[in-house]
Amino acid sequence: MTQTFSARQVAMILAVVIVAATLPFIAPNDFIIHTVCIALVYAVLAASWDLLYGFAGLISFGHAGFFGLGAYSAALFTTYLGLPAWFGPPVGAVAGALLGVAIGVPTLRLRGVYQALSTLAFSESLHVVATNWYSVTRGTLGFNQHPTFFRMIGELHKSYYVMLATCSVCVAVIWWIARRSRMGMTFRAMRDDDIRARALGINIVQQRVLVFTLSGLFAGLAGAIYAHYVGLVSPSELGPSLTILVIAMSTIGGVGTIIGPAVAAVVLYALTELLHLAGTVYNQIAIGALLIAFVLFLPDGIAGWFVRHGRRTPAKS
Repeated sequence: MTQTFSARQVAMILAVVIVAATLPFIAPNDFIIHTVCIALVYAVLAASWDLLYGFAGLISFGHAGFFGLGAYSAALFTTYLGLPAWFGPPVGAVAGALLGVAIGVPTLRLRGVYQALSTLAFSESLHVVATNWYSVTRGTLGFNQHPTFFRMIGELHKSYYVMLATCSVCVAVIWWIARRSRMGMTFRAMRDDDIRARALGINIVQQRVLVFTLSGLFAGLAGAIYAHYVGLVSPSELGPSLTILVIAMSTIGGVGTIIGPAVAAVVLYALTELLHLAGTVYNQIAIGALLIAFVLFLPDGIAGWFVRHGRRTPAKS
């Protein structure tokens, strides 16, 4: 039996595509375009966290470490070697992947909260280094000497389309790995029952390191894109508040769906920017209240609601 999209679902997808493609022409100001650009970066970051937890069952409280290391690596590499901004994203992806290996190998024997705390420790260590290594990172002042994309020269529309295309491809690749590849099937088997997976011949050690590496790669890539778009990297990109925001995005979007966290990232980041007008405290309270509401009343997230809604339409055989 082959599942097909209903007419309503097709119409919604087309509407999203049209709005995304025409946003620079219909947006009332550049602030909205800029907000969507940053939200697209967070979509990749949320999808990379969902790959790690939703499909492999590995908890990370230090996902900001991948993001921040990718951002700093790309910015410093392009600055000191005098390279264009386009060289930054691959460097950030490699840096994030290497950190994934560095975290995955030492934490192989850890489970649950112990593993989560170990990832937090790695991230906080990087945060301390970025804050105190002033001669390289400029500390809390932030690093802003690296080249940027089109935005800093007044061509925000070009930058938007680059971000839209790049981030959409990244989310699509993560979704394909998780849902359509043999690798994703292996991750799910490890998540559901690692003892049975080991009995079936799956190398659990290898797969854990692999999923940490892939998750770190995409998170580092997101950080590098962010660095070359915004033009400023600071220790806050390595702080725990970013990880908390990413976990909230994944929970609200629907853990284990990839697309759900990506969509929730766009919506939630746009909401947080609007709430900044009311103050940072109210912004954090709103995010916490929204997260509690979803956990209590919609635990499957936005994607889970859409799946249940779509099942009401009979599938064609």
